[in-house]
Amino acid sequence: MAFGFPAYHTDQYSAGTGKSADLRVAVRETLNALSWSLREEASDQIIASTSVNMRSWKEKVLISFFPDNSISVTSKCALPTQCLDWGKNKANVSRFMAEIRKHI
Repeated sequence: MAFGFPAYHTDQYSAGTGKSADLRVAVRETLNALSWSLREEASDQIIASTSVNMRSWKEKVLISFFPDNSISVTSKCALPTQCLDWGKNKANVSRFMAEIRKHI
């Protein structure tokens, strides 16, 4: 369970220098597999969101791309005043990390 304003969780993933897979394509496939909505896309970042459910009011997911073929994934609560996430952001990042490994 994270505490902050808003609550969030971050982790990193590296596709490795020896892999020729396009990390951006793998991220899009992962978002589709998780049924998360793509909100914005720039050269160095993708912003997505989860859906509203019984456990949350939605989370914003920021995926930042780095030149070393790695990404940083941050899930944070959509409501800026939400200071407790009951583990939902960590679960989102864990689900993303597990799914992206299937697409690399």
